[in-house]
Amino acid sequence: MGSSRRTVLRGLGGAAVCGVTGTFVYGRLVATDGSAAGTDIDALVAGSLLGVARRLGGATIEAHGSAAVRRLILNTGRSPDAVALADPRLFNGVAGRATLFATNALVLAYDRESAHAPAIERDWRAAIRDIERTDIEIGRTDPDADPLGYRTVMALRLAEQTYGIDAESVLDRSEVLPETDLLSVLDGGGLDAAFAYRNMAVERSIKYRSLPARIDFSDPARADSYGRVSYDLDGKSIEGAPIRYAAAATTAAGEPWVERLVTAGAALRESGFEVPAAYPIRDASVGTN
Repeated sequence: MGSSRRTVLRGLGGAAVCGVTGTFVYGRLVATDGSAAGTDIDALVAGSLLGVARRLGGATIEAHGSAAVRRLILNTGRSPDAVALADPRLFNGVAGRATLFATNALVLAYDRESAHAPAIERDWRAAIRDIERTDIEIGRTDPDADPLGYRTVMALRLAEQTYGIDAESVLDRSEVLPETDLLSVLDGGGLDAAFAYRNMAVERSIKYRSLPARIDFSDPARADSYGRVSYDLDGKSIEGAPIRYAAAATTAAGEPWVERLVTAGAALRESGFEVPAAYPIRDASVGTN
């Protein structure tokens, strides 16, 4: 099974992946329902926001990992009208103020048809610990491209401290995929399990195991505990922190779309995000660790 799954993964290189949310080419959503027709609004969003952003309509949506979005703006001269990211700190150099509008949790999504599904359902910790002596295929995203990737690295390091999981072994033996492709591959049988955000599994009706709050980056009360681990990104140390989403309009034209996104509480909750009672928090300082 392991070799056939890897063949599936290799076959995705340079290919489009089709699914319920459209067609993705190198992380870009090519809208198939005409929802963006007639609009000149350009929005760059985190991959995990793709489903909600597309349902809002009113803009041409392009989704990548949040760190990749930042690099597109800073390094290639992209000038979108709106930006929505999965970590407010990545607005550094993009915008100084933004609106906080949602939170999330890291989960372990899994293929219900996988031979490893019973083990994951019984004890995900043991299933992960067994990665070196089984053919279980686990997916994750690139920590240099998106917060999901570096949060996965940090979650495994926290799990190593608490549950005896060998973080480096899991990282070395897992498959790294773009955020916009990760659960398409899982849903297509190319993986047994994948570290994902809860909303990504909810939107695709994929089974998942919730992770303990001490490692899932969902609990603001555990901010100090999360901060014990970090990841070096673009020469800067990113400390573990509760997951927060933020959005900013970078042109006047983008302001109405951002307002629709940050006030879409019902749609966000339906998709598996959390929206705290105090949200949206407008004009929040962003771009700092």
